[in-house]
Amino acid sequence: MLPPESILRRVPVGIPLSMRRLMGALAYAYDAAELYYGRLCASALAHKLPAPGATAPYLGWTPENRLRLVVDAWACIDHLARMEKLVLRFPYGDPRPPEVIEFLDKIVPARRIRNRIQHLDEDIFEGKNCNSGNPVLGAVSWTDGRFPLGHAQYSVSSGPTIDAGTAASWQVTPPKIPNTVSDFRLLAADQHVSIDDLVAAARSFVPVFERRLTSFVHGKILAWAGATGISVWATGKYWPCDMVGAIRFLPAEEGRFKVGQQECAFHVEVPPGTMIPPLPNTGIATGSVVNLPHICKAVFFFRAYSNPWWSVCSLT
Repeated sequence: MLPPESILRRVPVGIPLSMRRLMGALAYAYDAAELYYGRLCASALAHKLPAPGATAPYLGWTPENRLRLVVDAWACIDHLARMEKLVLRFPYGDPRPPEVIEFLDKIVPARRIRNRIQHLDEDIFEGKNCNSGNPVLGAVSWTDGRFPLGHAQYSVSSGPTIDAGTAASWQVTPPKIPNTVSDFRLLAADQHVSIDDLVAAARSFVPVFERRLTSFVHGKILAWAGATGISVWATGKYWPCDMVGAIRFLPAEEGRFKVGQQECAFHVEVPPGTMIPPLPNTGIATGSVVNLPHICKAVFFFRAYSNPWWSVCSLT
């Protein structure tokens, strides 16, 4: 995942809302692709080759693992394809920077194979790309190099249309990374992509893009702040990021609930140097009675802890 110091996570105050949303969306797309790729690796590592007396669950050949591999492969592809769309939206001018052009060229296979699944319902209805033997949601394959001699190839195919034709994809090549799993590939009808190559393209692109974006933002931020009336002091601060919150509601009168003492907690990810903007004193007081499903607004108080990346807040 991106570190808290990344400009995609540590967004300066003064940047227009549309740009902040673009940066935040790109951060989520990249982090999500990494998350799902990591899940792919974990599911693949759970697989073992058959041995005398071993059952399918022991070998990791279970419906749950099969489903995880297929779903996580498509989720990874989906977020990588979203990265392409978001990167296209940044205001580069003409021509685009070379690293952007290179990334957009390398990430095209993600969009193409994603389009194949995006139009699955139309394809089924119209009979397109519905050849006998084509797995309905494609096939995921990978290489396992955890052997003292040789390696194994696995492939997970999604039914129920597998009866002939291209039901699996095999790459008879040495492992890219020894002693682990690697070389994940996704096959869907006429599209065949290397997930490893797509993830590698994103990993090499993002650090370079962060540096260019930092330079661009610092060159524009004073003008942006002036246009929105934000002080020069505030432009050196950063917006809070994500938040996890929980409120426990206790039964009160019939059909009504109240918020009990110490029954609220909010965990806010706050990059170093974050400015906590003052919030209006409008909200529900602890112990007050509220009607559901009305939306509750609250006042948050942030308390910085030893780790500057995290703060907590409570509801009053």
